[in-house]
Amino acid sequence: MDAKARDLNQIFDSTISFQIPLFQRPYVWQEEHNWVPLWEDIQGLMDHRLRTQKSRTHFLGAVVLEQMRNVAGSIETHQVIDGQQRFTTLQIFMIAARDICHQFESGKYYERFADLVGNKASKVDFEHERYKVWPTNSDREAFKLVHGVGGLEALEQRLQEQPKLHEQNQQVIDGYRYFYCQLALWLHGELDEEPGEQASDIDERLDALWQVVSNALQVVVINLSDDDESQVIFETLNARGTQLLPADLIKNYLFRRAQSEGQDIESLYEQHWKAFDAKFWRKEVKQGRTKRPRIDLFLQHYLALMLREDVRSAHLFEAFKEYVVALEEGDKGFQLTAQPNSIESHLQSLSRYARSFRKFAEPEAGSRLALFLDRLQAVDTATVYPLLLLACDQLLPADRTEFDRVLVVLESFLVRRMICCMTTKNYNRLFIDVIKSLDKRGKINAQVLQEALQANEGDSVRFPTDEELRHSIVKTPIYKHLAQYKIRAVLEAIDLAQEDRKSEVLTLPRNLTIEHIMPVKWQANWSMPEDVAADPEKRLAFNQERNRQLHTLGNLTLITGSLNPSLSNASWGQKRPELCKYSKLNLNRYFHPPKEVEPDPLLEWSEAAIECRGQELYQTAKSVWPYQIAGS
Repeated sequence: MDAKARDLNQIFDSTISFQIPLFQRPYVWQEEHNWVPLWEDIQGLMDHRLRTQKSRTHFLGAVVLEQMRNVAGSIETHQVIDGQQRFTTLQIFMIAARDICHQFESGKYYERFADLVGNKASKVDFEHERYKVWPTNSDREAFKLVHGVGGLEALEQRLQEQPKLHEQNQQVIDGYRYFYCQLALWLHGELDEEPGEQASDIDERLDALWQVVSNALQVVVINLSDDDESQVIFETLNARGTQLLPADLIKNYLFRRAQSEGQDIESLYEQHWKAFDAKFWRKEVKQGRTKRPRIDLFLQHYLALMLREDVRSAHLFEAFKEYVVALEEGDKGFQLTAQPNSIESHLQSLSRYARSFRKFAEPEAGSRLALFLDRLQAVDTATVYPLLLLACDQLLPADRTEFDRVLVVLESFLVRRMICCMTTKNYNRLFIDVIKSLDKRGKINAQVLQEALQANEGDSVRFPTDEELRHSIVKTPIYKHLAQYKIRAVLEAIDLAQEDRKSEVLTLPRNLTIEHIMPVKWQANWSMPEDVAADPEKRLAFNQERNRQLHTLGNLTLITGSLNPSLSNASWGQKRPELCKYSKLNLNRYFHPPKEVEPDPLLEWSEAAIECRGQELYQTAKSVWPYQIAGS
């Protein structure tokens, strides 16, 4: 058995044929689970190439091949024992890339990609040997179609003219469609995070595409010898097992180098790595829609901080190696993070920042950090963790007060943007840029962080003002724009801030539900003025305004789930006493009858009352999430 890492140019550029045998399953990869992650990895590599003019290698997995005796054909032929889904997908992608190059009239890159997906007619004896990969039987007609059609428009025309072609393997056809469209969008710059931020020249983008496909994408090719039992190996590779994590590869890399340098690796392990082998770090935790081992998340945030760039989860090992090599070649690093200059110092640095990261997983009960992390779940972003790592490392334990002030600034920025329904799309780049800004100042504290955040302009990055916050709370039908768990977090924070010395401190249960005080179905018990009801135009305008206002924050509160059914569509005369009787929340003290004001202004719950309460909630929210932190 021979195993070597090879790039796609090394695998496919020669006159060669990879055949997928009959007994293999057909092509089944799909968009969500397979094509999208692969495309995101490739796009990340191409974007990196455009920004830096450097290629970052990316490991795509392994394929197992068995060389066939050359009796049926004239060229070198291998049977694909394992990895046929990956090989087929790569060929579909490169076929799409070839056809895209033809669309842009780039003969040079068209020929290069053509050499990776097909053998020259003069070199083969049989028709199927023209294809670098010859799929299993059920996929062949669809594969031949996309291989020879020449472009997406021609494909759609063929499918329209010959409806029976739809009966071929749809996954092969849909895969071609997907990659062709993504490539076209990327080449036109439409997938850039910020329009115009990268090179717009088509030749530069085509070159980046070629460099990534030919040199950056790598596959471990395992060639079986005559003595290897292909079926046993196939079963072993596909058996259930524990997957190697990027941390395992990094550990191997660091300790092998330490050993070659004659260092005491047992001592290094005990001092700096042993903790990483505990269950705590390998536990899978949820981030976004997926679960990942905690150590993967730490490494991603650590590398983003140390490199000052966004690092994709699939590139952790490669990015770490590049980081080590860059420092060895004289890269001085950055002012606020001590840059390691030896294998031992790399281990020390990992261990040091891991201690900070562990505080985020196990915050002290009742601390400002615990409150911040709880509210961060509502914002639903992990992009702030590199900045948190920096703040924690620089400020704790010496200056906990300043660290807590940093959390207030960061929370104010994030929650204000959430309440104002602003995008989180560019947060990864934003917080890397903020760290760079702090680098220039040479320090991190609440004041400089606030200045760095408020210096940003544009809807995707700016710090919402008090007036914007007020308008979103008082005027915006926020219930229609934000998920309920986000609104619940805002109301819970306001409720906490409304505590006074006379009210008991409550730990809010997690089963509180959001209640519209004026119900969504208000028509039965919440009448409109008679003069409005009699005029169709006034009635329409009244309905529109009421339906907008009842979804604003001023008309929303929290109640227990058991109370909800009896309140839902009741009149204000019935609903108000129930709120006052059963709810102990500070939010709902607002509805208690005032003792000094006559007449009671809340005898009627109207649009004016909603706006008045909205103004009060805004005043509290402004103090919880200030635009200017006290003392700045």
